Amino acid sequence: MGVFNSNLEDARLLQELLALLRAAQWSHWTSHWQTSGPQYYGDHLLLERLYTGITEEIDTLAEKVVAYYGPDSVDPVSQAKMMKSFLEMTAENDPIRRALRIETVLMTAFEESFRRLESMNRLPLGLNDYLAATANAHDTFLYLLKQRTR
Repeated sequence: MGVFNSNLEDARLLQELLALLRAAQWSHWTSHWQTSGPQYYGDHLLLERLYTGITEEIDTLAEKVVAYYGPDSVDPVSQAKMMKSFLEMTAENDPIRRALRIETVLMTAFEESFRRLESMNRLPLGLNDYLAATANAHDTFLYLLKQRTR
């Protein structure tokens, strides 16, 4: 058992956020290979910046989830199922537009997770800081993608 008593709602929020980040990284990395056309090289580098930026975020959140709820909370099969749902929901043929869609959904998930965890009084300072810093990084990703799609 982790630091928190078992609370399915807050555990589920963080598990879903972890799956979203993992799916985003996987999609951005795949999109990085799929870029083409006159903007190829710039898109290739932009998507590389996105997927490499998410790697540490995933590891930090996964370690927090394990610390709070135990190692079973990051079960790979349930994570893969959540990732699949997210990837299907954000499906888009154009790699840059797909990345923009994913980052938009991620920002909503950060905001919703923060709000709900705070209302349940389940937002320790370290998690508060992590969510704010990670949302800030993804806000930058959104800015870059919006600039690119103009």
